[in-house]
Amino acid sequence: MGLIKEPKNIDLSGKSEPWTAEELLDFRKIMQEIKAKNAKRKEKTLRLKIDTHQA
Repeated sequence: MGLIKEPKNIDLSGKSEPWTAEELLDFRKIMQEIKAKNAKRKEKTLRLKIDTHQA
Protein backbone atom coordinates (compact mmCIF):
# COMPACT_ATOMS: atom_id res chain seq x y z
CA MET A 1 0.00 0.00 0.00
CA GLY A 2 1.43 3.34 -0.95
CA LEU A 3 1.02 6.85 0.19
CA ILE A 4 -1.27 9.26 -1.59
CA LYS A 5 0.36 12.54 -2.39
CA GLU A 6 -1.50 15.81 -2.32
CA PRO A 7 -1.83 17.46 -5.67
CA LYS A 8 0.13 20.65 -6.04
CA ASN A 9 -1.62 23.83 -4.87
CA ILE A 10 -4.28 21.81 -3.01
CA ASP A 11 -4.12 21.46 0.76
CA LEU A 12 -6.12 18.43 1.91
CA SER A 13 -5.36 18.89 5.58
CA GLY A 14 -7.83 21.00 7.45
CA LYS A 15 -7.78 22.74 10.76
CA SER A 16 -10.89 22.75 12.84
CA GLU A 17 -12.05 26.00 14.29
CA PRO A 18 -13.15 26.18 17.91
CA TRP A 19 -16.90 26.21 18.44
CA THR A 20 -18.65 29.36 19.48
CA ALA A 21 -20.65 29.49 22.70
CA GLU A 22 -23.87 29.38 20.69
CA GLU A 23 -22.75 26.30 18.76
CA LEU A 24 -21.79 24.58 22.02
CA LEU A 25 -25.21 25.30 23.49
CA ASP A 26 -26.91 23.88 20.39
CA PHE A 27 -24.70 20.79 20.50
CA ARG A 28 -25.41 20.16 24.18
CA LYS A 29 -29.13 20.61 23.62
CA ILE A 30 -29.12 18.10 20.77
CA MET A 31 -27.10 15.62 22.85
CA GLN A 32 -29.56 15.89 25.75
CA GLU A 33 -32.46 15.25 23.37
CA ILE A 34 -30.73 12.20 21.92
CA LYS A 35 -29.93 10.83 25.39
CA ALA A 36 -33.53 11.34 26.52
CA LYS A 37 -34.83 9.60 23.40
CA ASN A 38 -32.46 6.66 23.92
CA ALA A 39 -33.44 6.38 27.58
CA LYS A 40 -37.12 6.18 26.62
CA ARG A 41 -36.32 3.49 24.05
CA LYS A 42 -34.35 1.44 26.60
CA GLU A 43 -37.15 1.77 29.13
CA LYS A 44 -39.70 0.63 26.55
CA THR A 45 -37.52 -2.36 25.63
CA LEU A 46 -37.12 -3.34 29.28
CA ARG A 47 -40.88 -3.12 29.83
CA LEU A 48 -41.49 -5.40 26.86
CA LYS A 49 -38.97 -7.93 28.19
CA ILE A 50 -40.49 -7.85 31.66
CA ASP A 51 -44.00 -8.21 30.25
CA THR A 52 -43.03 -11.21 28.12
CA HIS A 53 -41.37 -12.94 31.09
CA GLN A 54 -44.39 -12.36 33.33
CA ALA A 55 -46.92 -13.55 30.75
